Order: sequence, then structure tokens, then C-alpha cells
Amino acid sequence: MALMGIDKARTTHWLSHNRDALPSITAVIAVALFWVTGAVGGIRYLADASTPMAMLTGLYLGLAAVAVSIIIATLALNDLARRYARTRNRR
Repeated sequence: MALMGIDKARTTHWLSHNRDALPSITAVIAVALFWVTGAVGGIRYLADASTPMAMLTGLYLGLAAVAVSIIIATLALNDLARRYARTRNRR
């Protein structure tokens, strides 16, 4: 992998120095996966609703999940940007 410019030692070195940022990185990845799976399978779930009330309940639950995911992504990206700006200012 070193020939491709990816060095395993650099990854472990980065992880050991940036362990505090892992929750934010994990949150951003989880939100991205949520949006991808929602785009792929969410519409199919609503199309298979048997009653209008089931569809409305699904829409409300989806709206709540989208709102929460946007809040989580905003907080995580804000945390990562703050960490990056702080390390840039220290140099």
C-alpha cells in the first residue's frame, strides 16, 4: 500500500493524535449512510403503505428522522471544523 501513497503507520499515527474527533467522524458517516439508505429504501416503504394513516405516520417519522439527522450532522461538522481551525491556528 505504500506504493499507492497510503501508509498504514500514518493512519495509526493520525488516529492516536485525533482520537477525540472519532465520535464526530462516526456521526457524519452514520448520517451519510442514513441518507443513502433512506433514498434507496424509504420511498419503497411509503409506497407499500396499506392505509393513508400508515403513510401519514411514516411521513411524520421520516420527517422527524430527517430533522434529527440534520441536527446531528450540523453539530458533528461544526465540531470537526472547530478542531481543524484550532490545529491550523496553533501552527
